[in-house]
Amino acid sequence: MKVILWDWNGTLLNDTPANVDIFNRVRIECGYSPVTIERYRELYRHPIREMYADAGYDFTKHSYEHLAELWGRAYLNYENPPRLHEDAEYVLRKLREQGARQSILSALPHAMLEENVQGLGVAHHFEVVKGASNLYGHSKIEEGVELARHLDVTGKEITVVGDSTHDAEVAQTLGANCWLVSHGAESESRLQKTGFSVCGSLTDVYRRMSESSDG
Repeated sequence: MKVILWDWNGTLLNDTPANVDIFNRVRIECGYSPVTIERYRELYRHPIREMYADAGYDFTKHSYEHLAELWGRAYLNYENPPRLHEDAEYVLRKLREQGARQSILSALPHAMLEENVQGLGVAHHFEVVKGASNLYGHSKIEEGVELARHLDVTGKEITVVGDSTHDAEVAQTLGANCWLVSHGAESESRLQKTGFSVCGSLTDVYRRMSESSDG
């Protein structure tokens, strides 16, 4: 547990219900039927453009860039700002007390990410907060490689914690440990297929990471 790279949305921030609501508002505005949260969690993937394609969008009628901008405006102005998962602050504090270096690696645009983290009062837990350069939901792999280089760590010195198969892809590229949590954007059945350990809560992630480290 030398360095932990946290995903933000869905993993630490409990925003999947809000994201489903926003996703459906955009769908309705563009003339598509809404989806259930179960369907959303089966569709979710990076790059996000592929998720929209799988959801049936015709990009000749609505460009992906336009759809992403609609989502971004709705997310910024959402009337019920999401909060952290209830055990997030406890887990962040316990890991910091144990000397773990913690950073965030997110596909959320950097300015939005910083505002989120600062606004929820948890910025002091993180050495680096790294978001994306745009709101298009591209891969985090390149940013993850850059962040690992900046932190001067490699391979199993790194533990990635996330809620998506893309977080698993980041971990595989880095040669890192990985723990996935099933309370976020992607279904447990899809997470299980990555071969990495899947937990039901952040408390469970912390407990199992600690046991693994002790062992």
